[in-house]
Amino acid sequence: MSEFPPIELRRLGSLDEYRQCEELQARVWGPDDVVRVPALIMVTAGLNGGYAFGAFAGDRIVGFVLSSPRLTEAERVNQCSILMAVETAYQNNGVGHRLKMAQRETALAQGIDLITWTFDPLASANVHLNLHKLGCVASRYFVDVYGTPERGLNAGLPSDRLLAEWWIRKPTVADRLAGVPIAPPAAAPAAPVVDEVASDPQSGLPVLRDADLSCPEPVLLVEIPESIRAIKLADLELAHHWRLGLREILQHYFARGYRAAGFHRLPGEDRVRHCILLERMDAPEATEESH
Repeated sequence: MSEFPPIELRRLGSLDEYRQCEELQARVWGPDDVVRVPALIMVTAGLNGGYAFGAFAGDRIVGFVLSSPRLTEAERVNQCSILMAVETAYQNNGVGHRLKMAQRETALAQGIDLITWTFDPLASANVHLNLHKLGCVASRYFVDVYGTPERGLNAGLPSDRLLAEWWIRKPTVADRLAGVPIAPPAAAPAAPVVDEVASDPQSGLPVLRDADLSCPEPVLLVEIPESIRAIKLADLELAHHWRLGLREILQHYFARGYRAAGFHRLPGEDRVRHCILLERMDAPEATEESH
């Protein structure tokens, strides 16, 4: 028997539902975190071409996703996914994926090709969802874009983010959503891991030791920790070191024409290695203006 009641997805539209979403955010991130979207914004988005979908367990909202239209630099309309939140107890059981699928179906019906949002490159579960399961790509890095909160779940850690680009009509995205197997990069030539990561002998936490910023191969791997939250709770200084180290690596390779285009869990000697896949863009095919 399932531990949770069946989840029903439906489009939100009432002020009461939006206020439930406010309460959900406080439960997920804490009442003092910078990540908060008020009901006012949700109402405004809904009245101007945006939409929100909620995941309901009975009458209770346990997850939602909100998006609003924007005009890109190429003067095309896309949906900007402002925020997705899922109750902690319902995370890692497909609720977030289902919310993104509902978001995609609505954007397709609007004639839209692209949905964008930001995500933390240190949050491995989000990286897995965005780059692996959904087939997003990312090549823009924002430093401390929402500020560093003093309180709440993310207190003390700069809010660095990648911009996810989800080209929802591309065949590669359709294949990813259909579950077409992806060959692990370790089986392909020239896929070195550019950062040196070791387990601390006392705490067992992964430590970023060094990084190679001179790799010329067209495909690279960047290891990230399995749980930056666990690191932050145990050692805030180490979490901060991970933030700055990954920032340097991704900014360096993005500036040299690479993009994040996948995520893989690879076997290691003492742990499973959680790796962002970087690929070099040798042609303008992957830019926003060319889609």
